[in-house]
Amino acid sequence: MTSSWWRTYFDDEYFRQHDPLFSSERSRREVAGMLNLIGLAQGARVLDAPCGWGRHSTLLAEAGCDAFGADISFHMLRHAPIGPARYAAADLRSLPYRDAAFDAVVNVFSSLGLFLRDEDDIAALAEARRVLRPDGTLLLETMHRDDVIAAYADRDQWSLEDGTEVRVRRRFNPVTGISEERLQWRRGTERGRKSHAMRLRTATEIDALLRAAGFSRIEYFGTWTGGRLTHRSESVIACARV
Repeated sequence: MTSSWWRTYFDDEYFRQHDPLFSSERSRREVAGMLNLIGLAQGARVLDAPCGWGRHSTLLAEAGCDAFGADISFHMLRHAPIGPARYAAADLRSLPYRDAAFDAVVNVFSSLGLFLRDEDDIAALAEARRVLRPDGTLLLETMHRDDVIAAYADRDQWSLEDGTEVRVRRRFNPVTGISEERLQWRRGTERGRKSHAMRLRTATEIDALLRAAGFSRIEYFGTWTGGRLTHRSESVIACARV
């Protein structure tokens, strides 16, 4: 699988299969956690990158933030609501914003692991740092390798409300930390296949990446309500400042 698989993976079919998985209650709970953990004030300029179809960007704007979203996928951006957030098509490693433009940057839903290589992730984190104002905060949320591997599923399947049936096979390389997934889906007479890969990291590895990108003051949490990070936490949530 090529290291840039993500350039074509996030298409309309991805949106159709994933949008139903995220209830409005879940998205609102996550945004409430972001606001609380970062300590965002009314009118704060916030960049959601990558933003997908804007499920967080929109709620950040509704909460009183001056919200922006950036994503490399035109397909995802096409599904984002028109207003109140503003969107741009962009690579995380080269953001189209001036230095010190934002009070906060959020990178959530394990997006950091999509590049697969440390140097690409550090470049993306360094760009987040570049566009942050002094004392601004990067909030990073990603899957926790300790938790994922403890219950790693080589095979999985589920069904969506529209009748789509999904079957998945996975393979994990413990040396590279890369999990490869091959997915088959069926909806009536429609059928398709998709493949992707993700770099799963420990909190130790995430901390090293953040520090390599220039962040020095980092707090870690295991839940959106500010719970302590443990080896059983499903997510690693880092609030990083320069």
